[in-house]
Amino acid sequence: MNKIRLGIIGPGLIWEWAHKPVLKKLEDKFEVAAFCATSEKSKNKINKEYPVMPFYKDYKALLREPFIDAVVILTPIPLNPVIASAALVAGKDVFMEKPMATNIKDAEELVKREQETGKRVFILEQFVYKNFTDEILKIINSGRLGDVLVFEKVYHDYIGHREGTEDYGNTEWRINPRYPLGMLLDGGIHEIAALSKIFGKPRTVYAAGIKYRQDGYGDYDYQSMVFGYENSSIGVFSNSYYLDGKRNYFIIRGTKGLAFFEEGSEITVEENNGRKDIIKLKNEDPTYNMWKDFSNCLESNSKPYYTTGKALDDLQILEAIKKSLENGTRINVDLTT
Repeated sequence: MNKIRLGIIGPGLIWEWAHKPVLKKLEDKFEVAAFCATSEKSKNKINKEYPVMPFYKDYKALLREPFIDAVVILTPIPLNPVIASAALVAGKDVFMEKPMATNIKDAEELVKREQETGKRVFILEQFVYKNFTDEILKIINSGRLGDVLVFEKVYHDYIGHREGTEDYGNTEWRINPRYPLGMLLDGGIHEIAALSKIFGKPRTVYAAGIKYRQDGYGDYDYQSMVFGYENSSIGVFSNSYYLDGKRNYFIIRGTKGLAFFEEGSEITVEENNGRKDIIKLKNEDPTYNMWKDFSNCLESNSKPYYTTGKALDDLQILEAIKKSLENGTRINVDLTT
């Protein structure tokens, strides 16, 4: 396979911290061929690091270039489906940050455009490539836990303004989001995607939330969600990007035992018969695993695990959460559209 020549649209922090280091390791598969950004700051930074690299302020101009095979879209969330759709029409494959849209309607239009053009959309959702999710699935499928009845997941972190440093929370479009759910849509979708990989799509959701800070970041600073599944199991997910203190954990309880994970590198499995095991997790980079999988899919003309269909399902879950937060009622996930 020839190298895939990439046009990077929106080279901000996620480019610097996540994708650039990985693509350097995969230089035999991908070639960074051009950049696009609207700010002079970004232009000056790129020109300093890549002095001879083509640079564009208008993504439409980049999309017209025949030497670009695919684009990497790292823009504010509302721009994701707009640029991705234009790229598909221009004959480019698309690698785009999650979520692929702010609502189901725009996401469905993008999936339709993908099918019409025959080009491909790859969602940059690295959490489904974590070794942790695969190990949890192995434990569940082994039968050691029996029938899984309930899980509890807590993920709290602080994303907000940090004086004197570059940070995701200092981004204007996150401080004043033009999309629903604020940080839950931007960051929490990682956790939703991982839960969907493990347990599948929930049938119902009930959610409650709290807004505390007055300096933006969406309508809620904390959400508690209860998911109901077809097999009658229940999941509780506590999520915040304002409350910190770590102590995040994930526990799955079944009829024969439980699996417990606290921030670290191991999963504890405790069976009701007294057997106890500690499973060490491999130290792997899920972003590297993701891009490596994309490369393999392009070579074999196969699909990645996290297809646009799965991304659409996860966006539907988030839309159901939004409706539940607004209405204070339990929402049927499949009836949100």
